[in-house]
Amino acid sequence: MGKTIVSWSPVHGQAATTSNVAALAAHFALTYTHQSLITHTQLTYSTLESLFGKEMTASRGFDSGIEALERLAKSRYLKAEAVRDYTETVYRGRLDLLGGTQNQSLETPQLLELLLEVTEDAYDLVWVDAHSGTRSNTSRRLLRKADLVIVNLPQNRYVIEQFFSGEGFPPELKGKEIVILISQYDKDVKPGISKIKRKYSKEHPVFPINYSSKFKDSSNSFGITELFYRVANSNKGLEIQDFIDSLTVVNKYIAKKLELEVIEEEDE
Repeated sequence: MGKTIVSWSPVHGQAATTSNVAALAAHFALTYTHQSLITHTQLTYSTLESLFGKEMTASRGFDSGIEALERLAKSRYLKAEAVRDYTETVYRGRLDLLGGTQNQSLETPQLLELLLEVTEDAYDLVWVDAHSGTRSNTSRRLLRKADLVIVNLPQNRYVIEQFFSGEGFPPELKGKEIVILISQYDKDVKPGISKIKRKYSKEHPVFPINYSSKFKDSSNSFGITELFYRVANSNKGLEIQDFIDSLTVVNKYIAKKLELEVIEEEDE
């Protein structure tokens, strides 16, 4: 059975939760041999599909994405081998995208658990972009069921202090495997990562995701699929290298923590 990684933030619209999980999943897919699926369960508009250049319109929702799987589940026809028929290919054999839904039936616990079960059977790794905060029942259940939770925080002293003080730390995260990301990190802005780790990180690892104008441009033009493909087929020293290096560190940690294969060695 595959593993589920849930990307979440205690704050809305500040921590690059969607772009972080999209970048990590794309980088992971082109670095490791595992077959991955990425999806979201937000009941409002999500940019996840458009980041990968996939336009999930209302007319397509019935025949693809989570809504199609919901329909199969209710008809008792949902099997793991059928999941791929309702996804969009990002990197063939490496990463598929399962479009989200605005259907609130996903708030039904049994349906959510069934969807997670079949997607985990179909893929080695399932990346989920969860709605920020704790008001969504779906997000709270995802946090409880995840094999690993990515907590996304902005480089903002107030938000960081609030989270580590316990005020922004939901009970669903207690006892969970967690990795904390400082999003769009700028080494010239305080607090710096060394101070954050020294002052706040007692139990959980903290990593920066370095800011990249190139990645932001690609996100704004919905072109990250091509960006990561070019990176994977280029030599070191790219303009985006600091950003890629920060993703590499996080994905190595994830692979080790979830007992996945080690990174492939490059040919001499």
